[in-house]
Amino acid sequence: SATVSSTILVIARDSTSAINGATLGLQGYGIPYEIVTVPQAGITNLPLLNSSATHGNYGGIVTISEVGYNYGDQYYSALTRRQWNDLYAYQTNFGVRMVRLDVFPTADFGVVSNGGNLNDEPVSFTNNTGFTTANLKP
Repeated sequence: SATVSSTILVIARDSTSAINGATLGLQGYGIPYEIVTVPQAGITNLPLLNSSATHGNYGGIVTISEVGYNYGDQYYSALTRRQWNDLYAYQTNFGVRMVRLDVFPTADFGVVSNGGNLNDEPVSFTNNTGFTTANLKP
């Protein structure tokens, strides 16, 4: 069976957004964390997610703003598709959760924007079958 360390991996554009967006709460509870900053040019490698097939180096992952940047005509993440897939595979293999803070809702994760009007329902779920007791509207 797999085990994981208690350290939380925080992925952000810079240290300020990591501290303001995630680590203050972790510090308050004495939870260890590691910050990885991703500049607009991206990074070559993520930190080593697991030290063996049965031991993960992180007990959770926090991403802030999907480390997204404006690349002129588009706004997208500085992490590559492969790096995102590595993070998703790590979650699956080690039963670790990822929290995505300050992100625009996308259908990739079962949520779509309804135009951003906070007086109405600003988002809707494209598939709520996993939350039948939560009384969510599709």
